Amino acid sequence: MIRTVHTWAEPDLYLLADEDIIETCKDAQPRLCPVEKNHDPVIVPDRPWEGATGSEPAACLQDPFYGIVLFDAPERRFRCWYNAYNRFLNRANFQPMVNQGSSCCFATSADGIHWEKPALRQVLFDSSYDNNMVRFMDRQAVVRSTVLEEQAWSIVPYFSPDTNDILAASLMTSYDDPIYQNGITVCLSADGLHWQMHYPPVLPLDGDCHSMCWDPNLKCYIVTTRSFQHTNLCRRWGRPWKRHIALGKSRDLFHWTPLQTVVEADDQDPEDTHLYMMHIVPYGHGYIGQLLMLYTHEMVLEDQLTFSRDLVYWQRVADRKAFLERGAQGHWDSKHVTLTNNPPHPEGDRMRVWYAGKSAPHYQAGYGALGTGTLRRDGFVCYESGNTEGVLTTLPVRVKGATQIALNVDAKDGQVFVEIVDKDGTPIPGCTRQECVPIQGDHTRIVVNFNAGPGQFFDRGNFFRFPDEVRFKFYLRNARLYAFKAPSLLPSWPKPGSKKCASDGVIATT
Repeated sequence: MIRTVHTWAEPDLYLLADEDIIETCKDAQPRLCPVEKNHDPVIVPDRPWEGATGSEPAACLQDPFYGIVLFDAPERRFRCWYNAYNRFLNRANFQPMVNQGSSCCFATSADGIHWEKPALRQVLFDSSYDNNMVRFMDRQAVVRSTVLEEQAWSIVPYFSPDTNDILAASLMTSYDDPIYQNGITVCLSADGLHWQMHYPPVLPLDGDCHSMCWDPNLKCYIVTTRSFQHTNLCRRWGRPWKRHIALGKSRDLFHWTPLQTVVEADDQDPEDTHLYMMHIVPYGHGYIGQLLMLYTHEMVLEDQLTFSRDLVYWQRVADRKAFLERGAQGHWDSKHVTLTNNPPHPEGDRMRVWYAGKSAPHYQAGYGALGTGTLRRDGFVCYESGNTEGVLTTLPVRVKGATQIALNVDAKDGQVFVEIVDKDGTPIPGCTRQECVPIQGDHTRIVVNFNAGPGQFFDRGNFFRFPDEVRFKFYLRNARLYAFKAPSLLPSWPKPGSKKCASDGVIATT
């Protein structure tokens, strides 16, 4: 059973999704690299409790299949928990004989594309237990249902040495209690199918549309949701309330820091914008935020990309273009798309992701399903050049020990050179553009080499040692640069909120 989740956190991997890493840019364009979606969904509502009637699926889903996909390495199988809310079967209470319209379902797959729905025999539906619905809630504590009650928003590894439980799920739950009326509740499990609910809720009053992840850097859990206190402050200040992103941290899933608002809609967003939800993926030298945007004049939703190095200041990446785009008009995912709440899965030089989609606007019944797609490893944002050679210069960095440079670069139709300059911009002998071995081809990790002799900073292989601040310069011709990897660096990061990048181009979409 799942005991670990793949992590993309590499402190010495510098993603070009961080707008601060490139200080100057000439004759190259920064480009967003959207998810390349498969055309057809991979998990569809073909069962009555999911929204199927007879041989054809019905357009009755309130929400798309919000879900979580994790890879079970010992079993070599993917496991998916996806939420189905059939608004025409929404139950009025928790009696076990009543049809359940809001439910979490379970599926498995060998490849992440073709899925099976096993009979779990946990929930009674139309006089039968022959279904794939998962039971989370403790009926003694929970007294009423909402759209979110029986839906798992996140499933993360659980590391306590005092229990056999290895997974933790988070839900939004309501209680018959004058103090703990509702909030984010944690459930624990040893197999991902049989769950024990923890009472009281670990984050009371908060949690409508939330996400959790494990941060291997800080050795803690991170939650993002809407802050109840932020709502009170908006009322007090006379500000219009909008959905927003607040963040908290915990060592053990049960004791949390106060929620801090970290991302809000601003005057660069359309006036009707709400920030609906954000899942965080620790990645490279920081954190990728999958930011779900709601535009209320059309009631449509799609994902943008955010990036942070400290979980406090978040950059709205790539001029706020859609990272996960809605499908064409009439397509199954034309009105609502959102990535699942889990890290991408590695597939060689690419990463596989899953996403929920729906054909109808938010809060309207439509056809919903779960889709999949891929993107290049580290491939969130790249800098691209054409026939005219582009030059990128990083911010200053100090090297606290021996280092080497590796690139994630697509130069199959061109070439890339690297140069290292001192704080005054003078090329360092042995590390000049002319001495760099040209890089060609398509590589996610290729080490930079220089034609230099003994004593020129790296007489033992291609490891560098520099006594002072340096900058890396990348020369691109008909090439794309996505990231670079260099251990032992201490970048001179700008103060949060100050933008040092002097790009001469506008963000485009590949």
